[in-house]
Amino acid sequence: EGPGWAGCMAVLKDAFIVSLFLGMSLQAASSPDSDGVASPGGGREVVSSALDRARSLRAPAVLEKLGGEYEGADFWDENHALLKAAWGELGQLHSYVYAPSPEQALVPAAARALQSSNPVEALLSLTKETEVVGVHAIDLLSPSFCSDLLEELAHIRSSGVPMRRPNGMNRYGAILSDLGFQDGLLHMLSTRIAGPLSQRLFPTLIRPPEVEECYGFSVRYEQGGDLELKEHADAACATLNVCLGPTTANGVAGFEGGELLFRGVRFQDADAGERAQKSIVHAPGVALIHLGQHLHQAAPITGGIRENLILWMHGAGGWVRIRPYDDPVQGAGDLR
Repeated sequence: EGPGWAGCMAVLKDAFIVSLFLGMSLQAASSPDSDGVASPGGGREVVSSALDRARSLRAPAVLEKLGGEYEGADFWDENHALLKAAWGELGQLHSYVYAPSPEQALVPAAARALQSSNPVEALLSLTKETEVVGVHAIDLLSPSFCSDLLEELAHIRSSGVPMRRPNGMNRYGAILSDLGFQDGLLHMLSTRIAGPLSQRLFPTLIRPPEVEECYGFSVRYEQGGDLELKEHADAACATLNVCLGPTTANGVAGFEGGELLFRGVRFQDADAGERAQKSIVHAPGVALIHLGQHLHQAAPITGGIRENLILWMHGAGGWVRIRPYDDPVQGAGDLR
C-alpha cells in the first residue's frame, strides 16, 4: 500500500528541507568569505598559508660573484609581497634581537656610553684606529647577543623560504632590512652609533645628509659557499662591519683566515689602488668603521664559518658623497 495523502506530504516536506539544506551548504562552500575554495569536484579545498606558498617557490640560482645584485630580479620583484607575508608568519626564535635595547645588544662599556651625558665623546673614547689609517674599531656587540643573532639567522635559513642574496658580490647571507630588523636593531646601530661616529671620524665627507638612510645585511663565509670577497668599494658613504663569529666554547673565534685587507680610499687617495694592502684580523663582537670608498677585500677563510653584520650608511635614495665639503670642518654627531 502507498503512504497515503498525509504520508506523501510528509515525504515532500522532508525532501524540500534536505534540498534547501544542500543548496545552502553548496553556496557556503563556494562563497569567497568561506575558509576554503570550491574544488572542481564540489568539495572544499583549504587555502595554504603564505609560508607554505613561499616554501614551494623555486628561487633562481645564485651564481655571479660580481654584479649579481640583479640576479633573478624578476622572481624577487614578483614574489616580494608573498615573501614579506611569509616572514611575518614565521615564528621567531629570539624575538628580542630584532629590536634590542642597548643593554641587551651591546657590551657594557658601549651601553654605558650611550647613557652618558655626552654619548658621542664616550663612544669615541672606546674607538681606536687600527693599523690601517682610516679604519677604526670598537668593541660593540656582546657575545650573548652575537650568539643569539647567529641562532636567529640560522632559524631563518632553515625556514625553507627563499632568501635573496645580500648584494652583488656576496651570494650568501640575509637582507636584514627585509626581515624585520630595520626599525629596531638597524635603526639603533645607524642613528646612535654608526651615523654619529662616522660624522666625527670623517667630518669632511660625512655629515647628516650622508647618513640619512641605511641598508643592513649579513654575509656568511664557509667551505662550499663564499670563501672570500674580491677587492671592492661599498655602495655607501660609511660602513659599519661587525663580526658576529661564531665563538667557540673556549671563547676563541670559530673560524680561521678571512682577514680584511685594505688599500687606499677611492677619489681621495691618488694611489688608492696601488697602495700595499694592510690586513686586519676581525674578532667577534668588534665593529670596524670606515669610508665606503675605502678599497678592501676579505681574504679566503681556511676553516670554520664566519658571519658578519654590515651596515651601509648613505644619503636619501642611496646616493654616496665622494667629494669633500668645501666649508671648514664642523663638529657633528649627536647620539642622544
